[in-house]
Amino acid sequence: MSAAFDTIDRKQLLQLLTNLVTEDEKRIIQFLLSNTTLNVKISGANTEEPFFTNIGTPQGDSLSPVLFIIYLEQALKNVRSTLDSPSNTTEAHLPNEIV
Repeated sequence: MSAAFDTIDRKQLLQLLTNLVTEDEKRIIQFLLSNTTLNVKISGANTEEPFFTNIGTPQGDSLSPVLFIIYLEQALKNVRSTLDSPSNTTEAHLPNEIV
């Protein structure tokens, strides 16, 4: 889970927020997520110029855990609906000695 915040698809997150926050709040969050850059450090020294990223939430921002929970909740709902669908049934085959 150490890089969990780095895996969030921002477009999907913003779509999820449409039903949860006001337009103004969504705009603020969108601003937070836009034009973010990353620095790579090796042995404590920056290697290159910062580069832009369009995935994940900003590390260290107090809103990032909340955004991750919203994103994770939807992912878990998607897994649950897939597992609950009739086309995804699993049969258990037991040895004859048990039956």
